[in-house]
Amino acid sequence: MKEINKRNWITCMLCGLFLLMGYAGKAQEEMKRYDVVISEVMADPTPGVGLPAVEYLELYNRTSRPCQLRGWSLQIGTTIKELPDFLLDSMSFVSIIANKNESIWMPICPHHIVLSSLSITDGGQQIILYDDHKRIIHAVFFQKEWHSEPIKRDGGWSLEMKDTDLPCWGENNWDSSVDESGGTPGRANSIRQSLEDASPPEMERITLLDSQTIRVFFSEPVCVPDGDGDALFHIRPELPIAQMREVPPFFSALDVSVTSTPHPTIQYRLDGSCRIRDCAGNRFPEGNGLPFGRPTQPLPGDLIINEVLSHPFDGEDADFVELFNNSSFIIDLKDVRIGSGGDTMPLRSVGASNGFQLMPGAYCALCKKRKLTQRQYYCRNPDALHSCDSMPAFANANGVVFLTTRSLRVLDRFAYDEKMHFPGLTSTEGVSLERIHSDRPTQDPGNWHSASSTVGFATPGYKNSQDGSDADFDALVISPEVISPDNDGFEDFAEIQLTFEDMENQVSIQIFNHKGFLIKQLLNNVPCGREVTCRWDGEDGVGNPVPTGMYAVVVRWWNAQSRRTHSIRKVVSVYRPH
Repeated sequence: MKEINKRNWITCMLCGLFLLMGYAGKAQEEMKRYDVVISEVMADPTPGVGLPAVEYLELYNRTSRPCQLRGWSLQIGTTIKELPDFLLDSMSFVSIIANKNESIWMPICPHHIVLSSLSITDGGQQIILYDDHKRIIHAVFFQKEWHSEPIKRDGGWSLEMKDTDLPCWGENNWDSSVDESGGTPGRANSIRQSLEDASPPEMERITLLDSQTIRVFFSEPVCVPDGDGDALFHIRPELPIAQMREVPPFFSALDVSVTSTPHPTIQYRLDGSCRIRDCAGNRFPEGNGLPFGRPTQPLPGDLIINEVLSHPFDGEDADFVELFNNSSFIIDLKDVRIGSGGDTMPLRSVGASNGFQLMPGAYCALCKKRKLTQRQYYCRNPDALHSCDSMPAFANANGVVFLTTRSLRVLDRFAYDEKMHFPGLTSTEGVSLERIHSDRPTQDPGNWHSASSTVGFATPGYKNSQDGSDADFDALVISPEVISPDNDGFEDFAEIQLTFEDMENQVSIQIFNHKGFLIKQLLNNVPCGREVTCRWDGEDGVGNPVPTGMYAVVVRWWNAQSRRTHSIRKVVSVYRPH
């Protein structure tokens, strides 16, 4: 009996040892990108809400196995700190603080890591987590504006990740803590939720790093399988691809090396494969891509200032400057600087971009706050909006916008003044100044005008509402002239387009029936520029469908320059099938 008990004891000990070895083996198992994430940031802990006034970061192990953090490191800005020996359990959180704060932190969050120091910039900073092989596991560049409630930007509240299963979704996946203490260090985030990312990654822009390296920027971080670049990209006309590399730390760009230099007179196209995915697994649309080519250094007049918003809504620091490629060749904005002030040279200037190839005849709006510009204005082409966070803020009433090369050779200069705006405006807040003619001098005061109210007072990234290059003057166009508004997707409404010869018009558009009775007022004395577009869907003023018949579209406008009133009419037929 004693011999049996001894054998059982030895067996149990061996089993326990094997289990322990297995557990330790799992702890050393290599972690992959996004297995451990930076899940919370307290950059500005004062004034405190409930927590001690302590800066902290939080890590979360998303996997079902523990992670040994020995040899791992954190980069905060340019400072790199090595993490101590610490076993982060599966599906667990740990906070990271500075050594000086441990005594007041221990009662709040006993599960923590101590570093010699921790200094996080309040306004926003790049934070990178590396494993013990110096591979990037996760990176985030948080911004104070990620707090959706402005009052929480003043301190005391942490930023938390909403869904840790979408670790590279960026700003959309972060917001202020709603915990009554101001944060949730070492425990589940207060705003945790399951989100859905159904949008595939998109190519946003392309630049050439050198004669044989193409960098393509995506709308979000992407994941690519191991393999040759020619399995992920195709270039037309043919340029053989040598290799492809990911671009750290956020992996939202890929470098594609080719075996021969692109020809200077050929415009190429880079198309992607569905093997490229985002972190949620959404595939890149097969065959989508962007044009690119060998850029040319611009000369004065090749790249021009086309629109300026210097007085944003509500005092927001959301200026934008729209550029127009007025040449017949490709211009890369990484070779351009944008500046403010000064007579012959800007007083301050910054690089316009880290890479954005602007095609001939194309527009690009450099935005201080791209997402805010997108929210406040109709943006026909969002890809033409480019973040330039360090762009100088321009004075509301008057100032100077400079475009130069990297060597400060002046390409264009615009000294703007609020007197250039339409005099009938009660306020210029949120109203951009638009250039009328690309071939007229920039500083000609008659070559600028307020953006039309019919487009929302600005046209960032697309043709100006006051553009005078190809207007079909004094023409009223109704298309189609026969409509059948039955919501079948075919000729359900009439688009009414009017162009003018002069500026500063105020327009009314009315619909009359065959007896001369007013049916509907589409526009009523609306200020506009050279173009107006609206539509009629076959309903009267209270939303009732009008019967089958002929209807007159009467347009009247008053022109401030010629002091004349004009009128024009056309007929549209309404057919309602039974």
